[in-house]
Amino acid sequence: MKVTFILHSGYFVELDSCCLLFDYYQGEIPRSQKPLYVFASHHHEDHFSPEVFKEARPGRQVHFILSNDIFQSRVPEELREAALFVKPYETYELEGLRLATLKSTDDGVAFLIECESRRFYHAGDLNCWVWEGAPKWQNDQMKEAYKNELKLLEGKAIDVAFVPLDPRQDADFDLGMRYFFEAAGAEHVFPMHMWGDYTVVPLFKSTPTYREYAPRVMDVKEPGQVFEI
Repeated sequence: MKVTFILHSGYFVELDSCCLLFDYYQGEIPRSQKPLYVFASHHHEDHFSPEVFKEARPGRQVHFILSNDIFQSRVPEELREAALFVKPYETYELEGLRLATLKSTDDGVAFLIECESRRFYHAGDLNCWVWEGAPKWQNDQMKEAYKNELKLLEGKAIDVAFVPLDPRQDADFDLGMRYFFEAAGAEHVFPMHMWGDYTVVPLFKSTPTYREYAPRVMDVKEPGQVFEI
């Protein structure tokens, strides 16, 4: 398995029989002629770009799995049959792939995918969005909502996960990642949604209370980085 960090929350996963593209909005997409599944967790511009439809090159099998908050009119008419619009708390069967969705604590969905006997989780904007200066009741409500959503991952053996680690949250940048590990965890966890500030990765990994998680957090440092798993 080869995992490429494209930019922000965008990742490309190359498997033996197919490829998975998550939340692309900018950057260079690796080239492959294998069948491709394109995932967009919601409509925000940093998670979805109509540029992904250019991946539907002649002779290539492409499936688009889009959150249903993305307007169908944004899909080129000739590709709409290849698009599946998904909503939270549903399961879907595609050729070679099984998908379940969670509800984001912002917009859209998160994805839990089974493909080639592996399980992948991409959070989209499902995160513990706690902000300094926000009312305590609001932050407490967010923590509860996020933890409740993560209960859907309990007991799942996740091989690869993509989870936000957002430096804009200041001292609370680690909460989403921390609660994810406490609820489920994964063999390999790729931080995302870092807005170009990759210092949060070693900061999280060097925190003494996260020592047991650190070996499973991948050292994402720059766009275009490739990881062989």
